[in-house]
Amino acid sequence: MKKIIIIAIAFIFICFSVNAQEKSRKEIKGDKYAFRYAYDDAIKSYTHAKQLTFEGQRRLAESYHKTGQNIQAEDTYSKLVNSQGQIIPEDYYNYAMVLKINGKYNESNKSMDKFAELKPNDLRAKDYSLNKNEFETLMKDNGKFKIDHQNINTNADDFGACYYKNGIVFASSRTSKMFPRKYSWNGKPFCDMYFSEVVNGQMKSPENFSKKLNGKLHDGPASFSNNGTFIAFTRNNYHDKSKDKIVELQIWFSTYKDGKWLKPEPFTYNNSEYSVGQPCLTADGNTMYFTSDMPGGFGGADIYKSNKNNIGEWSKPENLGNKINTEGDEMYPYFVEHNQTLLFSSNGRFGLGGLDIFISAFNGLGFDRAYNAGTPLNTQSDDFAAIVNDSMSKGYFSSNRSGGSGGDDIYSFDLLKKIETTPDVLFSVNAPTNIPVERRVRETFPVRNYVFFDLGSKEISDRYVLLKKEQVKDFKEDQLEVFTPKKLSGRSDRQMIVYYNVLNILGDRMGKNPTTIVRLAGASMEGIDDGLAMAESVKKYLVDVFGIDASRINTEGRIKPRIPSEQAGGKLELDLLREGDRRVSIWSTSPAILMEFESGQDTPLQPVEITGVQIAPIESFVTFNAQGSDTVFTSWSLKIMNKKGTIKNFGPYSKENVSIPGKSILDTLHEGDFKVTMIGKTKNDMTIKKDTTVHLVLWAPDKNEEMMRFSVIFEFNDSKSIDIYEKYLTQIVTPKIPNNATVIIHGYTDVIGDETRNQKLSLDRANDVKRIIVNALSKANRKDVKMDVYGFGEDLNYAPFDNKYPEGRFYNRTVIIDIIPSIKIAKL
Repeated sequence: MKKIIIIAIAFIFICFSVNAQEKSRKEIKGDKYAFRYAYDDAIKSYTHAKQLTFEGQRRLAESYHKTGQNIQAEDTYSKLVNSQGQIIPEDYYNYAMVLKINGKYNESNKSMDKFAELKPNDLRAKDYSLNKNEFETLMKDNGKFKIDHQNINTNADDFGACYYKNGIVFASSRTSKMFPRKYSWNGKPFCDMYFSEVVNGQMKSPENFSKKLNGKLHDGPASFSNNGTFIAFTRNNYHDKSKDKIVELQIWFSTYKDGKWLKPEPFTYNNSEYSVGQPCLTADGNTMYFTSDMPGGFGGADIYKSNKNNIGEWSKPENLGNKINTEGDEMYPYFVEHNQTLLFSSNGRFGLGGLDIFISAFNGLGFDRAYNAGTPLNTQSDDFAAIVNDSMSKGYFSSNRSGGSGGDDIYSFDLLKKIETTPDVLFSVNAPTNIPVERRVRETFPVRNYVFFDLGSKEISDRYVLLKKEQVKDFKEDQLEVFTPKKLSGRSDRQMIVYYNVLNILGDRMGKNPTTIVRLAGASMEGIDDGLAMAESVKKYLVDVFGIDASRINTEGRIKPRIPSEQAGGKLELDLLREGDRRVSIWSTSPAILMEFESGQDTPLQPVEITGVQIAPIESFVTFNAQGSDTVFTSWSLKIMNKKGTIKNFGPYSKENVSIPGKSILDTLHEGDFKVTMIGKTKNDMTIKKDTTVHLVLWAPDKNEEMMRFSVIFEFNDSKSIDIYEKYLTQIVTPKIPNNATVIIHGYTDVIGDETRNQKLSLDRANDVKRIIVNALSKANRKDVKMDVYGFGEDLNYAPFDNKYPEGRFYNRTVIIDIIPSIKIAKL
């Protein structure tokens, strides 16, 4: 009962996965037990099966883990991750958790390293990467806590203490019944709520808290308003008890009136499809923190908050965000109003094993970075449900650590040193094992089907390459560097040369394919006639210079393009959006001139292949993480010094994560150790410094190594363009990925819109591209490709193109796919 019941979504997915082995009757029976969380019965069925499928082995390992049989769980997971089956990232994560509970920390880290490699954007992986160097600190008992095992504990589960009058109310599976109803998860009796008076720091003999509130199934833990007349408590949903259903948890309320507790009333947001539970009420009873696995969270169980208005209505639950929640389980919230501090438990954040207790301070806008409370409050076992008095001097928590009475026990603690809730910044550096100085790249570059016009002009801008008639015979797509525009963006010139030849590429392809027909749609806010004149200007160039028959080119004028950047009701950055909407769109149904598999108004022209040299490839970037800096600092900077004392300065920065090309740090050195100092300026004008070291090595790629690059371009503010590229990525790009290659997928946006949203949008786009490629690789039974995903948003330090003109902004709405072959490289 210590862990809130989670809907078995992963199990449902597993049941419908393709499995080469046929399930035995015993395994099918075990599946049914596991789905109902009857893990003891599931283990009996699985272990009596003559042979288990790969998925059956996974569920057996999970069943052992859920019932605390972690030695058996470790053995089963070990066989699983070392087998030839379809291993998923979660297998490595679960194996790492079991190893940690069993005290095998080094082996656990190796499994977590594998998990982090496969799912680098998972919040659990990020928290692990940022905090793993803090392990030794967490293991040291710095004398902050004095722990005392309470003598009311039994071999039952006793947990979830909360303050009530002069004592403690807690949940327990203890019972005096001769034939009690038992919980199928662990075979123990269902929990009831008990009250224990506290005298001189010790809990006295417990008694049943309320026969009216304790029912037939689980009841507790609970929480009270300070006057003790209003209770919120966890109980099972009594109305959904068929064998094929999961009995979820709910929150119920009751008021003490006229010497008795009134009939309980349900929380508005109870639901038979998911659990809510483990409530924590504020003193006035008008705010409640609680745990739920409701849809829309980060994954697993998350912590939410709801407020009650003056007519008794609870607000829609608010997720506390990723400073608290992860894809794992965050549970047992306890909010200390006096100093605005949240205590909670998590198995998704870096800890000592199982559930650990964490502390986070509220800064007025949200919760700051969560801190692990460390030893002795946390151990390699489950440590959870911590509460503390208003003076932050004493408290209680629950644990199933060794040395107790058996199962979950309640412990008291004295806080001998002040808990630091002042926001801090955790600083770390992730450096590549080698830094390629440069690499030849063969790039398949998309040709955007738009021609942008300057405001007030109906003539083609001189940014575009405009040939004379006598030059047409010498024009070749693979020699575009010969035909350069008058103006370049100053960034990614090679690619923009391709785009600025868009009209010549179109004219050349139409000349080579005499049956092709195109439509030119000019869009202008100045009117249809103005848009039509722009389209006619493009048509005249194609007819006069390339000799294209005018009947093959249709033109039209519009106020807005068919896929506008400016949306109805928009009020921000309209000048940039309208500049991008003043354009001629090239529209055709001919596959001879268009990108593979597609046609229509939103289809780019067929890509052009170009070859060049890539400087500072993305995998050579050194990433500096200043977690918490966005709330603590106004800005921060870097001072990097080599062994000779030469110093380079970088910054200032305002975001948490910054990447710098390794070559920018090494400069002329081939290898070196560097001292890195992070210097932060706090909001009250204090200076905070944190030091670390990093070792960098410069390598030169083999002369035969050539990277391939592909791009996916998007319309403004959406990710729907991925649909256009699904076949292209599946049938053109994926088959070109060589064995054991590394694929680096990085997303970008233009500078229009909110910076935070743009960063998320770029990462979402990159992950969509990854999803398609991973699916294509999976269908080809390939597991040899390493994938890295980044989202850089609108960051001008990494934007592929300049944002000065609309064409640069349109090309910045992109995901770039770098395919790096596995070729040995020689050290300089």
